[in-house]
Amino acid sequence: MNLRTAAAALALGLGLAALSLPSLAEEIAPPEGSTPVVGMAPDPQSDGLWLAGPSADDGVILHSADGREVTFGGDPLSVQALAWSGDRLWIADIGDEPAERESVVVFRLGSVAGGRSTYHAFDFQYDDGPRDAKAMMISGRGRIYIATTGDDPGIYRAPLEPSRQDLNTLTRVTDAPDGVTDGAFLSDGATMALRTAAGIEYIDAFTWETLATDTIVGGAESESIAVGSDDTVYVGGNPSIRVVEVATSDVTTSLPPEAEAGASATPSPSPTPDATGTQAPPGEVPVEEPSDSPARTGTMIALVLAGIVAVTAGALTFLLKP
Repeated sequence: MNLRTAAAALALGLGLAALSLPSLAEEIAPPEGSTPVVGMAPDPQSDGLWLAGPSADDGVILHSADGREVTFGGDPLSVQALAWSGDRLWIADIGDEPAERESVVVFRLGSVAGGRSTYHAFDFQYDDGPRDAKAMMISGRGRIYIATTGDDPGIYRAPLEPSRQDLNTLTRVTDAPDGVTDGAFLSDGATMALRTAAGIEYIDAFTWETLATDTIVGGAESESIAVGSDDTVYVGGNPSIRVVEVATSDVTTSLPPEAEAGASATPSPSPTPDATGTQAPPGEVPVEEPSDSPARTGTMIALVLAGIVAVTAGALTFLLKP
């Protein structure tokens, strides 16, 4: 093989390698009027997300794919989170910045087929007094968890089968990270993904240890988060929604200034390993930990390879000039 043929083969091989790398992130543009998003949940019955936006306190939930609306009564005061569990969409009316509400409400819709939906309402009170919260998570067993924000934030657990007639108690089980604005369980039903002041923190709900942190630099404030059945993570909503991978070790994701208008993220991993735990909290049955997600490669490697292609091709072209 002569040098000219070798150069062409090398450039082609590196180019194909760069093209075959997965992209870091995709984006979802929420329908007009649905941002800022305060809560979201993947729709397992169709593509897209259910979104709680500015009209959520009026009992209106929107679908990201086609903008269709589902409405419900109940007169919510401050909707802050959504979750999909048990073939139903759950809506958390849990906001309380002054910390004055004697109780908060979680609604379970009867249908999301469109139009007006029936609902069931579950009333809750915290075991240590009123709290402001923006995150509701429902475990694999169907247990509701609430993460509060503000002073002395905590994670609270509801009864496994809450009553629709009586006031249910939310019991504090551990401290919460600062600045939690939303949360969701991964598909294992036991690992929480919390959008916090730091980024996305993955927490073992058996041991309450932090397994990994995706530190986000430059993200919008009060972002929402949701997790699909395949552990696809959706984060954002102010205004665009990014699609990212579950972090299996500590990483940093830096968003450029235009990220709030829909730019992709670029992570740089650090070597901190995962932590794991096995002890279950009272009343819970341990489940297997999820398998590691594919390693982050991102567009940075593609750019490096593309640069190698360009430099190699240029150098060999210079050497082969007549």
